[in-house]
Amino acid sequence: MAKVRKTGARSDKVEVDLTPMIDVVFLLIIFFLVVTQITTQENVNLRLPDALAANEEDPQSKRPFVIHIAPADQSSDAVLPEIFGYFCHGHPEPKNIKEMEGILQEQADRVDESADYTGRGPDGISENMIVVRCDARAPAQYFGQLIELMALIKIYKIKIAIMKDQEID
Repeated sequence: MAKVRKTGARSDKVEVDLTPMIDVVFLLIIFFLVVTQITTQENVNLRLPDALAANEEDPQSKRPFVIHIAPADQSSDAVLPEIFGYFCHGHPEPKNIKEMEGILQEQADRVDESADYTGRGPDGISENMIVVRCDARAPAQYFGQLIELMALIKIYKIKIAIMKDQEID
């Protein structure tokens, strides 16, 4: 609000009106409070779905390429296996991450209209679906390495499933 000057006496004092500066300071404080609240909400803890809540696949659907992350020694009865590997193409021997790079590159480029494989789009991103089935006991590093490899090869259509543990009688 402007001050009313007296017309009779002239003053040489210069006064600064601080009201707009205080308004700006309060607006900045409100802005930073709002921004701070948004950034703290990004760190929400998530609870991933259990294997019991996993959806069953439709048996009528066309078969996408499936990668199993499972114990490397399939004949072992160990409760917690030490070594895991990648199984695909129905081969009984596990693959390592280096072998998976060539296999995934081939799957990303694959074109087969009868199985809904359309290969890569004009941007170089693969339109083919990959299903990853992961044993519940597998360490996260195996899954993480596979997903990083898929991202490098530009395979972004991924379904993730969890194998249910067998109940021990």
